[in-house]
Amino acid sequence: MVDCSFFPICGYDEIIADKKEGHYRFFGEIEAVQSHGLLWVKNSEMTMTAKMKYCHIYMVPSEKKKNSQMPIKLSWSRVFSIAEGTAVFISGDVKIEDGRAVFKGSKAEPLTVIIYDGESTTLLERSITCGRQKNEYWNFMTPWSISAGGIISLLLLDMMIKAAVSSTILILGIIVSSLPIIPFIPPGLILFLLYSNMWKKGRFCRADRDLISLPLRFEDRNICDPDYLHMKYSSDRPLFPLTEGYSRRNIHFNEDQAGSLWNNSAFGMVVKRDDGKWMTRPDDPMKEYLLIEENPEILINKATRKALFYELLALMFISAAMVVNTWVLILVIKALT
Repeated sequence: MVDCSFFPICGYDEIIADKKEGHYRFFGEIEAVQSHGLLWVKNSEMTMTAKMKYCHIYMVPSEKKKNSQMPIKLSWSRVFSIAEGTAVFISGDVKIEDGRAVFKGSKAEPLTVIIYDGESTTLLERSITCGRQKNEYWNFMTPWSISAGGIISLLLLDMMIKAAVSSTILILGIIVSSLPIIPFIPPGLILFLLYSNMWKKGRFCRADRDLISLPLRFEDRNICDPDYLHMKYSSDRPLFPLTEGYSRRNIHFNEDQAGSLWNNSAFGMVVKRDDGKWMTRPDDPMKEYLLIEENPEILINKATRKALFYELLALMFISAAMVVNTWVLILVIKALT
C-alpha cells in the first residue's frame, strides 16, 4: 500500500485521451462483475476494466473495527456476491488493449484490489493499522494444528504405553504431547491472558510507529512533492494556518503531556486564498491531512521502544505460563502414578 501510494491516480486525460500506460491507482466503485474474470469499475470521470487473472483481493475493516479486525483475503468467486456501488481501490499496471485502457496484472506484479467501506481518505491508515497479525500464537490455523498434533500425540503415547517404557520417559512424552494446550490450562491461563494483552499493546505501538512514519515517506525517498508539504512549527503560530478537517495523530500509552506547539508538524497542501496562504487537505486521498503532536522522529523512537517493551513482557508471560503449567502437570502425573 505504501509503494502504490506513489503511483499517479487514474485521470481522464492520461488514461482515456492520451492512453498512457504505466502503474496507476483508481478510486471508485464496482459497476459490474463478469464471469470470465473482468471487473468493471467507475468513478465520476470514467469507467475502466480490470482483468482479475492475477490479483490480490482484500476487504478492509471499517474505521471503527480497524484495531480489532484484520483484512479478509477474498477469492474471485466471493466478489460476485458484492453489491454494485461498493467502494473499490485498484492499483497496478495499466495496459492499452484494443484501444482501451485496462488494469492487467502479472504473476510477478499482480493487481491489488481492495473492497472497503467508509472514506477513501482513511483507506491507507486502515490498511496499515489492521494489516498486522493480531496474534502470531493464535490464528485461523491454530485450532486445526492443535487438534492434529493432539491426535498424533495420543497415538504416540499409546505406542509408548504398549511398549512398556519407563515412567520417566512416559511422563516426558505426556508433557511434550501437552505442550500445544499447556498455556490454556489454569493456573497458567491467567498468565496467557496477560501475554495476550501485552501483545495487543505491542501491536498498537508497532502500528503507531508505522502511522507516524507514513507522511514522512516522501522525505525518506527524497521525493519532492509540491502538493504535499511538511510544515514544522517554528513558534506557537504555524507558518500557514490550517483549515478545518485535519486529523491529530499521536501514539498510544504516551505519558508526556501535550505542551507547546513548538515541536509539532503538520502535513497537507498549501493553497492561496483571498486572506492569504492556508494549509488544507490534499486532493490525493492517500496524502493525509495531519497534525502530529510532537516531533515525528521522537514519536517513532518512543513507539519502537514501547513495542519492544510490551513484546518482551508478552514473551515473559507466555514463558511463565508454560513453566507453571508444566510444573503443575508433572505434579499431577506423579500423584496419579
